[in-house]
Amino acid sequence: MKKTLVALMFAAIATSLVAADGPYLPTDTERANWTMSDMRSWRICFDAYAKDHEKYPEVKSAEEARALFEPIYIAHLPMTDAWGRRYAVESDAKGYKVVSSGADGKFDRTSWSTGGELKSLDDDAVATQDGRWLFRHWTLASK
Repeated sequence: MKKTLVALMFAAIATSLVAADGPYLPTDTERANWTMSDMRSWRICFDAYAKDHEKYPEVKSAEEARALFEPIYIAHLPMTDAWGRRYAVESDAKGYKVVSSGADGKFDRTSWSTGGELKSLDDDAVATQDGRWLFRHWTLASK
């Protein structure tokens, strides 16, 4: 009886997957939301490190930061945003920046010092030590 029930459930799931139009692809808005959540994880790691060491780490890449943060502050640090692109990470003793290039995949360093809400998901989002939210963040209703 249990084998029959399991077989019927498997058949129902397999049929629905075959009938679907293909694999689920998240929208850019969903990717932005996921990315901002991951960037908050980065902020927590940097802030925890600073609390323990009384300064931020001096790193020039996500890989250098990961070597300091895993597994002490996080089990698995997200290294790419939801579009599959590497985060840009810079830190000195006084502060840090974790940047996603957004939907277009192009970094614009000149925009990183301007905070606030972003109207386009192509703009770079930036997490820093400033404030309680991401320094530059997307308005999710924009796309």
